[in-house]
Amino acid sequence: MRRARAPLFVVNPWPPLADALSLALAVIVLFALATGIANAAMSSRLHARDTELTREKDARSRMEARLRALAPAGTITVEDGKVILQGEVLFRSGSDQLSEAGEGTVKALAPALGQLLASEPDQMVLFGGHTDDVPIANERFSSNWELSTARATAVARAFVDAGLPSAHIIASGFGAHHPRGDNHTPEGRRANRRIEILLVPLHAVASR
Repeated sequence: MRRARAPLFVVNPWPPLADALSLALAVIVLFALATGIANAAMSSRLHARDTELTREKDARSRMEARLRALAPAGTITVEDGKVILQGEVLFRSGSDQLSEAGEGTVKALAPALGQLLASEPDQMVLFGGHTDDVPIANERFSSNWELSTARATAVARAFVDAGLPSAHIIASGFGAHHPRGDNHTPEGRRANRRIEILLVPLHAVASR
C-alpha cells in the first residue's frame, strides 16, 4: 500500500481570518466614534443656534419695550418693534419738507432714540418712508416711491442734526408697496402715509 504524500505547505487559515475580523471590528469602532463625534458636533451647533435665537428674541423684546417708552403720551404708534409716525404730523401734502409739528416731533424723540442707539451699539436705525397708492406727479416727484424716499431721507437728516450718529442711520423709501390699511378708504390711506423707525442689526446692512 502506497502512503499518501504529505502536502508541501501547511496553511493555517485562522490567523488571516482573525486579522480580518480584527480589522472589521476596528472599522466598526472607528465608524461609531466618527458618528458619535458628528452627532456631538451637530448637537453643539443646534444648542448654539437655540442660544442665539433666544438672545435675539430677548434683545428684540428689550428694544420693543424701550421703543414703547418713547411715546408715553401716545403721540406715536409702536407696532411689531417699529415706531410709526403719521405723515400728516411730519409733512404737508406732497412735500418732503418737515412741518413745524414734524420738527417738534423729531426734537422730542431724538434724545430717547439716541440713548437707545447708544445702548445698542450693534444696531442701526432705519427710517422707512411709505405712502398711499394715490399717484403723485408734480415738478419735484414723479412717483410715490421718490416721495417716500425723500421723506425718509428728510426725517433721517433731521435726527442726525438732532444728535444721532450718521454712521448708524439708514433711510429708505418703500412707496405704496407695503400698506398698513385699506387704500380704498380715507382712514386706510392716512394709515399708509407714514414714516417707520426701527432698529436693524448692523451686520445685516454693513460689512463691518
